[in-house]
Amino acid sequence: MKRIVTAAVVPLLAITAGCATKGFVQEQTAPLADRLGGVEKRLSTIEAQVADLAKRPVVSPADLDAVKRESADASAQAQQAAQSAQSSAGAASAAASRTETAASRAEAAASKAEGAAQQAEKAAGKSVKAFELQQKK
Repeated sequence: MKRIVTAAVVPLLAITAGCATKGFVQEQTAPLADRLGGVEKRLSTIEAQVADLAKRPVVSPADLDAVKRESADASAQAQQAAQSAQSSAGAASAAASRTETAASRAEAAASKAEGAAQQAEKAAGKSVKAFELQQKK
C-alpha cells in the first residue's frame, strides 16, 4: 500500500508543483509587457523621425558653395551701400553747412536792408520838410 500511495502521491505532487497558475504567469509577464510597450513607443517615435528625415532635401557641397558665394556677394553689396551712405552723409553735412552759412549771410543782408530802409525813410522825411520850407519862402 505504501507503494501505491507513493506511486499516486509523487505524480500528484509533480503535477501540482510544476504547474503555474494564471495569476503567477501574469505577475511574471506584466513587467515585461510594460517594458515592451515602452520600447514599441520609442521605436515608433524613431521611425517617425527617420521618415521626416527622409522627406528633407539633401544639401550637396555644391549647394553650400553657392550659398556661401551668395552670402559673400550680399555682404559686399551691403558694404558698398554703407560706403555710399557715408559719402552721402558727408555730402549732406557739407550742404547743410553751406546752407547755414547762406542763411546767416541772408540775415545779415536783411538787417542791412532794414538799416538802409530806415535811413531812406529819414531822408524822405527831411526831403519833405525841406520842400515844405521852400514852399513857404
